[in-house]
Amino acid sequence: MLAVAACATRPRPAPPDLSAEPSSAAALAAAIEADAKRSDHESDSKIRGELAAEAGRDAEACLAREPQAAACLYGHAVALGLEARAHPTRAGAILSTMLDTLGRAESADPNYDEAGPARVRALVLIRAPGWPLGPGDAEAGLVAARRAVALQPLYPPNLLALAEALAKTGDENGARENYARARDAALALPAAADRDQWLREADQGLKRR
Repeated sequence: MLAVAACATRPRPAPPDLSAEPSSAAALAAAIEADAKRSDHESDSKIRGELAAEAGRDAEACLAREPQAAACLYGHAVALGLEARAHPTRAGAILSTMLDTLGRAESADPNYDEAGPARVRALVLIRAPGWPLGPGDAEAGLVAARRAVALQPLYPPNLLALAEALAKTGDENGARENYARARDAALALPAAADRDQWLREADQGLKRR
């Protein structure tokens, strides 16, 4: 599910600096997010496995500190996604647990990470294989994507997720409309690497329609 960006070779991660290990829930959640971004652009399966293991340890530490915090639950879900990518033979069961954890994160704070729990839930449901191989369900993914957009309608990744869900469920006009909305929303933001990535995804989606 997390293999969504073009793979590029990156330097092997440096050993963690044990003297600077994150100690707060917010710092642990940020460390998990950083591991996820590195994994999305990493072609070496061994390094992806190391990043998944590191994210899993940080998620466990976060939950030990604040077991009901949206940041820790969401971070745990992201860590599970990295684990599923690193261990594809067990991905179906891992992704099911990930969806359960995202549900708990959404209950704790639906607006966390710009409606991240609903957005990531949508992406898992529309990209994962369906039963019996996995928990994929395009219609349920569309519902989750619509929920993310209702919560944070100007955040480009939410619009991109909705466009992808609409395309997966056969609504080509709706997909094209939301790829265009995502592009406009990204253009309204200051220049940044994330903004450029969202623009590329929107343009690619429009070209395919």
